[in-house]
Amino acid sequence: MLYTVSNSIYVLSGLPGLFIGKHDLLVIADIHLGFESSVAYEGIFVPRVQLKKVLELIDKMVNVVYPRRIIINGDLKHHFSGLLKQEREEITKLIEHLWSKGIKEITVIRGNHDNYVSLVLEDLGVGFIDKLVLDNIMLVHGHELFNPANYPVEVIIIGHEHPSVTLRDELGVTYKFPCFLKGKLITNQELLILAPLSIYASGNTVSLERENYLSPLVKKYGLIDYFKPYMIDEELGILELPTLKDLPMAELF
Repeated sequence: MLYTVSNSIYVLSGLPGLFIGKHDLLVIADIHLGFESSVAYEGIFVPRVQLKKVLELIDKMVNVVYPRRIIINGDLKHHFSGLLKQEREEITKLIEHLWSKGIKEITVIRGNHDNYVSLVLEDLGVGFIDKLVLDNIMLVHGHELFNPANYPVEVIIIGHEHPSVTLRDELGVTYKFPCFLKGKLITNQELLILAPLSIYASGNTVSLERENYLSPLVKKYGLIDYFKPYMIDEELGILELPTLKDLPMAELF
């Protein structure tokens, strides 16, 4: 099921992907492959299950929209200061899996975690760029500040934020759900913020506090009061929530 969030742009119900219909393009972000090895350097050991889950989620998305193209909008990998063996192996497995699904074009947009990844992607036939403009849409990871007025586009799609909604029930139990965010910039351009694909991305809980956001683009140009969360869950599907100014903050943890 597709849920319209903008002209020819759809959220895949319950799944962390956007589909841009007029370009036959699936957009995902913030996979953070190699997370398990990276945190092991800090003495934190978690099971290596993320790649398996990522492939399952991607298969579900591909089997809904059968895209010709896929864009990974930043943070394909996790480790900052090098390219870990796990990252190299899992990037290769992921890309080869995508080619096997009949995808004709794969592009990775550089994220702040994507250091040292270019040679691996080149060997796999994958494009690696800083940003991409498609007609009136620009895709960029969102970790660097730029003036959106310098780009004659109507819609900007970013990742980086890992947005989530944390709800508290009447018993005080909290539940965290990843979400997409739709909003406006002070330049009157539409902003779409992708939900993360990583299962270890705990999520940055949306709020009205500007400084709580990660992206400098959001901090400087975002009309945060009017951001609208689209909460996703594989079982529940998608839930469109009110704008942040109308969402009872007492319900947010």
